[in-house]
Amino acid sequence: MKTILKLLFACLLLGETIQIKAQDINASIQVVAPSLQATDKQILTNLQTSIQQFINNRKWTEESVKPAERVEISLFFEIKSIRNVTDFSGNLQMQVSRPILFSNYKSPTFNFADDDVNFRYSDMESLLYQENQNVSDLTTLLAFYIHIALGFDEDSYSKMGGDKNFKKAQSIVNMMSGKAGWSQSDGRGGRNKYYLADNLNNARFKAIREATYKYHRMGLDQMFENATKARKMITEAIKGLLELNKLVPNNMLQKTFFSAKWGELVEIYKGASKTEQKEIIALLSKLDPSNGNRYEKIKS
Repeated sequence: MKTILKLLFACLLLGETIQIKAQDINASIQVVAPSLQATDKQILTNLQTSIQQFINNRKWTEESVKPAERVEISLFFEIKSIRNVTDFSGNLQMQVSRPILFSNYKSPTFNFADDDVNFRYSDMESLLYQENQNVSDLTTLLAFYIHIALGFDEDSYSKMGGDKNFKKAQSIVNMMSGKAGWSQSDGRGGRNKYYLADNLNNARFKAIREATYKYHRMGLDQMFENATKARKMITEAIKGLLELNKLVPNNMLQKTFFSAKWGELVEIYKGASKTEQKEIIALLSKLDPSNGNRYEKIKS
C-alpha cells in the first residue's frame, strides 16, 4: 500500500517517470559544539559529512525507492564533550516528515530529543554498520533512529505498517543493553531510546500508532478533496487518544505526537467553525496541556 501511494505522490508531484535510486532516506545533518571553544571545527564538519553520507548512501529497506518517495529526516547533534579526541557525548534532535497528497506541503510525523548520546569517532574514519552486531556505537545509534523514522513513515501510510522497523529498533536497544544512553534510567524523565522502542512495540500504546495512520492517510491526504471532512477525520484521530490518556496520562508517545503536530494543528483548525474550534481547543488542551496556550491561536 505504501509503495503504491508513494508512486502516486511521485507521479503527481513530478509528472514524469523517475529513474530508481538505491537510497531510502534524504537526511539533513548538522553537528555543532558551541560550548567547546577549543575544539577543532574541522572534525565536526567531517563528522557531519560522514553521518550524512552514511545515512543517505545506504539501502535501508527492501523496497525500490524513487527520489520523491525518500523519507525526509533532519538530525541536529549538539556535542557537549569530547574526551581523548575520539569519545563524543551530547544530545540530538530529530524530525521526520512526509509529503501530503496533492500539495507541496510536508507534514512532520515525528519529533524527538535524545539527551544522552554517546559514541566514538576518529576523524575521517569510514562508518561501518552490520545489522544485529554493534560494529560502532555511532552507526548503531544512527541505525536505531533510521528504523524509528521508517516505522513512523510506514505507520502514516498503513495501519500499524511500521511493525518491522520498530521491532528492529527494539532489537538494537536489546543489543546495546548496558551501554551509556541505552538504559531505562538514561535521558530525561523517561524520555529515552529504551522507552521509545519499548512503547512503540507495546500494544498498550497502539492508539498512538493508529492515530498516526488516521491523522495522515484519512485526514491530511484527503484535504485536497474535502477539507471539512478531512478535518473531522483528524479530530476523530485525536479523540482516539482519550482512552490512552486516561490510562497513562501525558505519556511519552503522546508528548512526541503533539511535539510534532501542535503547530500544524493550529493552522488546520483556523479554518474551522467557531463551534469546532471550541471543541478542538478543549480536546487538545486536555491531551497536550503543555501546549494549551498555543492552541488558543486557533481562534485568531
